[in-house]
Amino acid sequence: MLALDEYIDRKLGEGVFDEDLLTLIRESIQSHRNLTWIFAGNHGITELTHAEWMSYLVSARTIKVPPFTPEETRRLLTEPLRYSCLWDRDDTNRPHFEPGFWGAGGIERIHAEAGGWPHLVQLLAETVVDLFNDAETLEHIDWALLERAADEAVMLGNVVLRQLMNPDEAAPAEWTYLSGFRTQDRQPPPPDETVCLALRRRWLVTEEGDHWRLHVPLMQRWLRQRG
Repeated sequence: MLALDEYIDRKLGEGVFDEDLLTLIRESIQSHRNLTWIFAGNHGITELTHAEWMSYLVSARTIKVPPFTPEETRRLLTEPLRYSCLWDRDDTNRPHFEPGFWGAGGIERIHAEAGGWPHLVQLLAETVVDLFNDAETLEHIDWALLERAADEAVMLGNVVLRQLMNPDEAAPAEWTYLSGFRTQDRQPPPPDETVCLALRRRWLVTEEGDHWRLHVPLMQRWLRQRG
């Protein structure tokens, strides 16, 4: 398996790579059946502008990787080593968390706050565990600790949250629109259809009738505290 990031498109534009690289990759895809090529990124293939990608990858399949479902979040927070090869499949000694460890509604709160985004689910869960371990008098995770964890996660995850909300390649109009959520929970969609498409593709917004809101509450928390 060989994986490449969409960053390669930028390097094609800068002349660091020659378009012959894509010819080589196409030939490999067709000839080396024991190899699997993966191109990972958050842009559609039609948005890569520095080469005729479609002509080189005409047989490639597009696979969207969605956020976690509530059940997947629960599985991660209760059986984080479920697929580890260090233990037999049915080994009862495999480390795990009982659902009750996270408190009443705790798993659901973490999933909702992170919008199911895997990295943010892990960021929140790790922060919750750290705070719980530091608070030696606590017997269980409560709502107040979850709230503290969300505030701390905004600080600890500042770099990744900033990159998710305002990446270098995003149009300035996207950030202008998202900044409006500093002061309001809902706002009309942007008038520019290109911006609408970009925000939908990045899974940053939830559409509610004729208004939009941020899909990930943790992102709005970051925007209001540090953005």
